[in-house]
Amino acid sequence: MKVRQQVLGGVEVKKKIWALGVLIFAGLSGCGFGETEVSQEEEVIPLPESEETVSETEEYDIEISENLYDFQFALNGKVWSLPSPLREWEADGWESSSGTQDTELEAESYTTEGEILQKGDDLVTVFMVNPESEKKPLKDCYVGKAELQWEQDGQVIQLPGDITMGKSVLNDVLDAYGTPQDQYEEKEEIYVTYEYGMYKEADFIFDLENETLQRAVLVNYREPEDESETVSEEVPREVSEYESPEDFSENPLDFVVSYGEDFYKIPAPVSSFEENGWKINEEGSDTSVKAGRHGYVTLEKDGQVLYAVVKNYAESKIPVKNCMVTNVSGDFDVTKMPIAVGNRIALGMGEDDMKIRLGGSTYESEEEETGTSYYLYADETKKNYIRIFVDRDLKLVREIEVSNSPEQLLEETEGEEGENTENADSSALIGESFR
Repeated sequence: MKVRQQVLGGVEVKKKIWALGVLIFAGLSGCGFGETEVSQEEEVIPLPESEETVSETEEYDIEISENLYDFQFALNGKVWSLPSPLREWEADGWESSSGTQDTELEAESYTTEGEILQKGDDLVTVFMVNPESEKKPLKDCYVGKAELQWEQDGQVIQLPGDITMGKSVLNDVLDAYGTPQDQYEEKEEIYVTYEYGMYKEADFIFDLENETLQRAVLVNYREPEDESETVSEEVPREVSEYESPEDFSENPLDFVVSYGEDFYKIPAPVSSFEENGWKINEEGSDTSVKAGRHGYVTLEKDGQVLYAVVKNYAESKIPVKNCMVTNVSGDFDVTKMPIAVGNRIALGMGEDDMKIRLGGSTYESEEEETGTSYYLYADETKKNYIRIFVDRDLKLVREIEVSNSPEQLLEETEGEEGENTENADSSALIGESFR
């Protein structure tokens, strides 16, 4: 879809022309004009009327977070946070034009097509998310993504850090939010991206000529914090009874992985990663996770970043540090962390050697644009797996991913009959891109 471009026209050019006129006039003072005449003439030179009109961009006095990762924005002085209940938008006068509000959205999933909300002449394109563990009608879900477009004489759009769309320029955004994860030019626009872990991202699009902020796409599909629910500090059994493996397992589907030269059996406690030198990035991590639910954590070590899904196996809401990491990955490009599975299958290994080390393991292969992915599935549901990606040109293992999220980790408490572990029905939010 082609988005109409709006440019803050003419301000810088008019300033330069006016300044040049002053300099020329001042220069003429050395050619016979009196000092009094110069000062009088300067006093009566007005700013161009059109410049005053353009530069006076309307802004509202609002209370909004200074931090982009809180994902707040204001429309005509009304502050919104992502995710926010659709019903709150409706109560504020916004209406949907799609007529699909009774459509049900699967648990822990999001819509892939935008929905237009309208209030008077103002429009916002939004995408819905259902972070809950059960299917819900769209009208009971959350706005998790908002596409904001600046229009001349349109609604006033303000962002954290005193950023105003249509007025703030690229350097203003960089000063407010710091170094972005990505920045590039395409056609007549500049794109800047900030990421805060999984499913939290902000894209800013600037006009290439005057670098004015024209569009913003804010995404936060994470579950909103519920401060009314008590967070238990008790360490769950799954964490307290976890034991790190000391060596590889020949069967990759034992989910033993050497990661950054430390051994883990996935799922593994976040706290186990901390013991091995990883730090939780609070800006990109959930503070806590509800009982039986998935959440997200961003871990950092030696300049590398791991965006991981976690699961809370406890019966109460707990801090993210007491959850279990259910997937890890390493590759040559993004998370450049040494990783090996099974019979020492590691990054950089030749494809033929990799197949030999798989031994009798059953796997499925899938051709991709730049190589082949080999999948080892735990069972027919294909929810839990080992993925080994081989580069087509190099014929080397370029990426390894380990993902395992069983329903339960331990047998029932003493006195109750144990149950067989089953694979979790991984949500639509886990392991998929929202772009």
